[in-house]
Amino acid sequence: MTELLHSFFYPLSNAIMSGFMIVILIYWLFSFLGIGLGELDFGTDFGTDIDSDIDVDTHVETDTQPDTNYHGKASSYPELDDNHVTHENEGDGLFIRFLKFMNVGKVPFMLILSTLKFFTWVGSLITTQFTPIGNWGWKSVFILIPCFIVGAVLTKYATNPLARFLSKTGYQGEERTEFLGRSGRMISTISKDKIGSAEFIIEKNPIRLNVISQSGEEIKYGESVMITDETQDKKFYYVTKEVTIDQN
Repeated sequence: MTELLHSFFYPLSNAIMSGFMIVILIYWLFSFLGIGLGELDFGTDFGTDIDSDIDVDTHVETDTQPDTNYHGKASSYPELDDNHVTHENEGDGLFIRFLKFMNVGKVPFMLILSTLKFFTWVGSLITTQFTPIGNWGWKSVFILIPCFIVGAVLTKYATNPLARFLSKTGYQGEERTEFLGRSGRMISTISKDKIGSAEFIIEKNPIRLNVISQSGEEIKYGESVMITDETQDKKFYYVTKEVTIDQN
């Protein structure tokens, strides 16, 4: 028993992954007991956030992206459709592509994360057991890189059957964020059929959406807006100036 515990926490690579596995086990234990992360107030909604990012990655901009304006109507302008619909996958970042590869959005995120950590942990244990990596000291952590890559591939194929099963049951990932009726602030100026960006705070997270003026009236940078509708292709949102009590 002592030797087993020693192998779980030596060298450093095993200790790191064993620590992660303990956290995962605690998470699933609380889940089975009916206590969610929200009740524990860990302040982490990463599972839902990531799935939501994948659901709307074709029309949501992260806070790190530069402000950009597009000209043309959402679904009736061929040049806009060519840039944002036909080649939308080409605009996906490396991280989003990795998440799609891992079936995030098709399978619950925490299940994928748990499976990935398990395979990485087992890979680290096996590698350190049959190689002299234990003599590397802190440098043993580098073995986690190939273990992670192999674990990601194994996770992909391990979750494929579940992804196919869930797709047949109508599973669409975590609950999609509802933007209609949300209030936000313009971070560009729009008018007529010009497409710009607006920022909305969703559960303390800033999210940028591509928006169009509902009536065609000019809406300036910094003005408050409210989402009233979305285009048929669900790539852009219509907004109007938000009416406040300060306005006459």
